Amino acid sequence: MAESSPTRPGPLDILRRLLEKYATRGPRYTSYPTAPQFKTDFDEHGILEAWRETNRDLRRGISLYLHVPFCHSRCLYCGCFTEIGHGPEVTERYVAAMLRESARIGDIIDRSRPVEQLAVGGGTPTFLRPEQMRTLVEGLAARFTISAEAERSIEVDPRRVDTAYLDLLLALRFNRISFGVQDLDTQVQRNVARVLHEQNLVDLIEHLRSKGFHAINLDLIYGLPGQTEATFRRTVGRIIEIRPSRVALFGYAHVPWVSPHQHALEPLGLPGPEERTRLFGQAYGQLLDAGYRHVGMDHFAQSDDELIRALENRTLTRNFMGYSTRRGLDLAGVGVSSISAVDGTYTQNEKNLGSYLEKAGGSTWIRGLQLGSEDLLRREIILDLFCNFFLDIAALELRFAFDFKNHFAVEMERLVSMEADGLLHVDGASIQVTDLGRFFIRNVCMCFDQYLSAENRQIVYSRTV
Repeated sequence: MAESSPTRPGPLDILRRLLEKYATRGPRYTSYPTAPQFKTDFDEHGILEAWRETNRDLRRGISLYLHVPFCHSRCLYCGCFTEIGHGPEVTERYVAAMLRESARIGDIIDRSRPVEQLAVGGGTPTFLRPEQMRTLVEGLAARFTISAEAERSIEVDPRRVDTAYLDLLLALRFNRISFGVQDLDTQVQRNVARVLHEQNLVDLIEHLRSKGFHAINLDLIYGLPGQTEATFRRTVGRIIEIRPSRVALFGYAHVPWVSPHQHALEPLGLPGPEERTRLFGQAYGQLLDAGYRHVGMDHFAQSDDELIRALENRTLTRNFMGYSTRRGLDLAGVGVSSISAVDGTYTQNEKNLGSYLEKAGGSTWIRGLQLGSEDLLRREIILDLFCNFFLDIAALELRFAFDFKNHFAVEMERLVSMEADGLLHVDGASIQVTDLGRFFIRNVCMCFDQYLSAENRQIVYSRTV
């Protein structure tokens, strides 16, 4: 493990003192307010009007997220909304339903507005047959104005695709591909019911590179049963040799009250907070030594990546798809369970597949939320802290016309002990999260979350460390 330095937090140095203090449960802040605050008795008409109001500026960009929930089998660590055991006739109906929903969105949000980001996630998007994937993407292109410079990303299961499928994705102009790896150790893979042959992954990546394609993400998870410092060191070392442009290093979120299948991992022994910190710290050191830079809470990128430029410019943002350089886009979610974030509103789609298939083309929203002025203010604070580890207080006061010190007197008091613990620096003009504080960024942001209580925090959310 790398030694501690002023610019690299040494996890072993913080374990016993800070983990005991800050290891609690809290949101990952893919949104604020977070999904548990969405309401079933929301004002659908009001939200529709808010969507239409965004058309006042036809240059305002759009982000499309398509959720494809299908998987061939269930990975035991997974906390995503997935559907197992469906055949091609169901996926055929699902593609048609997503296109009907897309047409409805195009009737609300002006079709001439540029789509600057298209992301297809899951589940396993490549569960769709090649002809279904083509129908889906070409159908979207017929319904929206997709910018020539748009980021088009897709999640791919390297166990289930061949080079011909990758060629199709390139032909459909996807320009970023994320492969789910999680771990390369055979025993860990067996523990979580996701066995990936490393050579298959290497062959797929080499094929993409032979086509001149290099925007490749690899996703890892730490905190899985069977992981040790030695096994995870080998996995991360091999990932570094493969040299993806980005690496996501997610902490396993054990939420069996949401995903009951995760109970199957408990008899195998889940790493505790101290072990998880060792695993993260070791991988952190390996990646930085290899020339990657830390982005946000759990991402690493090569130094010439656009995420790094956004981080340096303090323009990095985050949404339901992860970290992004495209701040200010209206996000329209398509598909079962998907979430939209348009202006000051959130909506979530029907989570029952059968109901979604029946409703698509009409209203599919089952929960929603219209943000008040306090929500919008706190959202900006949490977004800046979570993404850029910096809050420009003076700029925020100018934008929202308020006195920060008086308005957030209680919150600033909460930050006092965090500053004493070396997690951040506070002065009259800014809040700067330190390198050590990045490890506890969820805790820092929780100070500004007005919806948290000790009770719902323990019940709803995963562990912060």
